Amino acid sequence: MDNPQLLRIQENLKHLKLTRTTQSLENLLQDAGKQEMSYSDFLDRLLEEEVSLKQEKQTALNTSLAKLPYVKTLESFDFSFQPSIDVKGIRELATCLFIERSENVVFLGPPGTGKTHLAVALGLKAIHKRYRTLFISAAGLIADNVS
Repeated sequence: MDNPQLLRIQENLKHLKLTRTTQSLENLLQDAGKQEMSYSDFLDRLLEEEVSLKQEKQTALNTSLAKLPYVKTLESFDFSFQPSIDVKGIRELATCLFIERSENVVFLGPPGTGKTHLAVALGLKAIHKRYRTLFISAAGLIADNVS
């Protein structure tokens, strides 16, 4: 890599903290040349990759800050195991409109019915929609307010 312009571009990318672009610039330039991309298509692809990395990092950070006991998705929940659950209602909750409407969601039921799994899955949906999320059990909430 003896191209002074390429070196200068990479230094500027590092200065701007555009890490994915810094690492993949040469490959992106080669692909753009092979595919005869327009300048705007090249820039669109370059920025899309950088935005994707930033979103991945933000999602990972928000997931760790949410203090989820584990990672479970709504897609992995076995609704046939718990037929009393309103699947349509859960899918509605997964849109996170309840957050926009400042509504609360409380899961009640005996142990082993999937309450935590559903709460975690909805928390992950909220994180992906860029809502700040915190998981806390009822026992944890009571303990925090008592002390």
